[in-house]
Amino acid sequence: MVVPIAYSSYLLGGTKNGKWLAAQEVAPVLKGKIGFVAVGLKGIKKNNLIFGIKGEEFGACPDVWSINFETENKSMLTVGANAKWNLVPRVSRAIALSDKANAKTVADFLKTKGIAKTNIKLTQAFSVDLDGDGQNEILMAGNYYKRGMQSEQNVGDYSFVLLRKRVKGKPQNILVEGEFFTRKDVEHAPPNEREISAVADLDGDGKMEIVLHTFYYEGEWATIYELKENKFLKVLEVDCGL
Repeated sequence: MVVPIAYSSYLLGGTKNGKWLAAQEVAPVLKGKIGFVAVGLKGIKKNNLIFGIKGEEFGACPDVWSINFETENKSMLTVGANAKWNLVPRVSRAIALSDKANAKTVADFLKTKGIAKTNIKLTQAFSVDLDGDGQNEILMAGNYYKRGMQSEQNVGDYSFVLLRKRVKGKPQNILVEGEFFTRKDVEHAPPNEREISAVADLDGDGKMEIVLHTFYYEGEWATIYELKENKFLKVLEVDCGL
């Protein structure tokens, strides 16, 4: 049975028997009214069953399939209510953004990307056991644009999501996704801001994936990443923008 996955009104894709399916594979099998549950960083949102009807290609973005929901589903991950497994077997725990150890981790990490001097601005930080091995990882998002989101980037600007994980007993930084601005003489695309929307087991294997929402002044996209052999792999993505 296909389990659909959506973000806002966009159909991300789905899973079937542990296999990832693209949106164009999922859309044709959705019939009539469909039940979804909303999933966030605190787990499944209780009493929040959102019914939808399969939509068509989204007008502004013809390559994107949409779901017509009966209740608002803005900036929210939803999963088919027909999923038979625990979508959030382990809940994320928020960490204070003022944590000095995490700030040092980020500062040291940014140096490896060519940014030695900048403001350290963590926008999210969580402790979570992604793979169920009893060992918590630290998941962090950082976004800093000196001149703001709608201005030209400045040297030292950045946007990233980073995982801090012990590998063979030693802490290791694993980049989920990011961009780092180090040169004035390079023309860049508009600044993007990243946020962690959910951490959930979306394919039923007991390990949890990370769902990112990335946006800029004229568009947005949602991406699902899974961790395999200490590397993040992009498994599903939907985007819409100018």
